[in-house]
Amino acid sequence: MSTARILVVDDNPTNLKLASELLEFEGYHILRAVDAEEAQLVIQRAPPDLILMDIALPGMDGLTLTRKLKADEKTRHIIIVALTAFAMKGDDVKAHAAGCDGYVTKPIDTRKLPELVAGFLLRISGAIADNERKILVIEDHPPQLKLANRVLSAAGNNVIDAETAEEASMAIRKDRPEVILLDLALPGMDGFALVRKLKANAETRDIPVIAVTAFPEMFSKADALAAGCDAYLLKPLNTRTLPDEINAVVTGNGMTHGNIALNQP
Repeated sequence: MSTARILVVDDNPTNLKLASELLEFEGYHILRAVDAEEAQLVIQRAPPDLILMDIALPGMDGLTLTRKLKADEKTRHIIIVALTAFAMKGDDVKAHAAGCDGYVTKPIDTRKLPELVAGFLLRISGAIADNERKILVIEDHPPQLKLANRVLSAAGNNVIDAETAEEASMAIRKDRPEVILLDLALPGMDGFALVRKLKANAETRDIPVIAVTAFPEMFSKADALAAGCDAYLLKPLNTRTLPDEINAVVTGNGMTHGNIALNQP
């Protein structure tokens, strides 16, 4: 799951519900507002990482609110993506001039919105990788597998996925990855058994393995590192820092922020 907080501002109940539930399903923490006044109250209580801003709001419109937020030092860092159902020539220019970081037209494409949001979060936070990496994500929970795939793909990586240790072994033989993101609670052969198998094989022992778990009481950091994992992450994953955390493991830069623990002497 993602730790990113997203505020959806839209006075149309159907559009508000659709965008909110779609992104909530992807693991984002969703806040809602139906006009600029309510949005400002929400932002004061819990500043979001990204705002999906309907331009045609009642009262203060979305572009006016955007200008106000971008003029305030406390809120100017928030990513704002304009939404409009009345796309006309020049609207994108007006949105960017007001300070919007992106522009999306309605009706919302439900297949593309999560990927667009992940891309905005990563690109504007500077988390896009300079070089594409081949990453194998091993996760048996479909929503989390899908989220990790989208986030890492949006950061410019070539992502391969597998839901079991057996599928992962086949994927590694077919298309050797540069790094593996491994959920420890897999069905059948668990993550510990898989990483021991990989580290015992001369052909795969050098592939960095990042352990991921939501159950530290069952799969502890000490046990993961002892099994041969090169790093350890707790769920929910921080999608904004995940590409940088993976890069740190691959390059051996000893990154210490976030919830990562590197297996170093």
